[in-house]
Amino acid sequence: MLSVQDRPVRLAILGAGTIGTIHALCSLEAPEATVTAVWSHTYSRAQALAQRLDCAAYASLEEAVTSPDVDAVLVCTPTFLHEEHALKAIAAGKHVICEKPLARDLPSASRLIAAAQQAGVLLLVAHVVRFSPDFCQLRDAVRAGAVGQPAVVRMSRASSFPHGSQEWHNQPALSGGVVLDMGIHDLDWLLWTFGPARRVYAKGLYGRGLDCLDYALLTIRLQNETIAHVECSWAEPEGFRVHGEIAGDAGLLDYDSLNSTALSIDLRQPPETPPGVNVPTSFTAESPYVTQLRHFCRCIQGQEQPLITPQEAYESLRLALAALESITTNRPVQLDEEADPCASA
Repeated sequence: MLSVQDRPVRLAILGAGTIGTIHALCSLEAPEATVTAVWSHTYSRAQALAQRLDCAAYASLEEAVTSPDVDAVLVCTPTFLHEEHALKAIAAGKHVICEKPLARDLPSASRLIAAAQQAGVLLLVAHVVRFSPDFCQLRDAVRAGAVGQPAVVRMSRASSFPHGSQEWHNQPALSGGVVLDMGIHDLDWLLWTFGPARRVYAKGLYGRGLDCLDYALLTIRLQNETIAHVECSWAEPEGFRVHGEIAGDAGLLDYDSLNSTALSIDLRQPPETPPGVNVPTSFTAESPYVTQLRHFCRCIQGQEQPLITPQEAYESLRLALAALESITTNRPVQLDEEADPCASA
């Protein structure tokens, strides 16, 4: 039998909803991956997706994750089920690719990280924005000094309300609302680009009991003294939009998914030089989800190192949960030092 280094990584998909289907179909464009098993709590949905992939559908989660035809398990179930489902895969000796956020709370995330370390398997967390060409270019420009010393960051991510199985997004105790489910994309990008956060103060609709509606505005002081304003909204009538600005002592960088040129930089220049520089962003033919899946499979094959570590995913979760605490208490929350995710496991 060929080793995983010499053949595609065999994946079991847990969850046949929207995100599970996206990941599953991306495997058709990823030569490093092949889906061999699909499980869903609704067996008919597993069957329908498995038929599109020409693989096996399972009515039993345990049988799916313990199958000898599976090398890694892709957890695409709702957030509150991540720990339970990922732990079963780890116990079976499988590598785990887990959709963001890593878990619903920090103790669950700690247990997952500790279990993966003890089992000697990879725990890979799907923060797909790290694989989006526009946000990668945005980060590269900032870190290369395109706007000088950054001072203020403004990020907005807005969409209509998502409707998942049994409306689990509408139950904050299960989903964490818009901050944990969608805003965490921008929080992870901030920490990846600028480093740790010092404190967060947030206002929002979390815990208000509003039906299929959520909104939050976060103000974050990073340890490098940059201030970030992060808006996340599930209050739009339709569509999806990301936009924002990064201001520094040398100029301004802005991006907007509604623009054909999604990323531009206006630099402060002496009068005799050109007034500014535009940095166009064009998406490649490959979806960020495909890029992400290919990278994770190459990590499992031992060809690459993970672009995101479990510790980094834990820190993004910690910042998101701190924002929810701030919304609930109406007080700023301190995050002066990075936490040890295994300390409370």
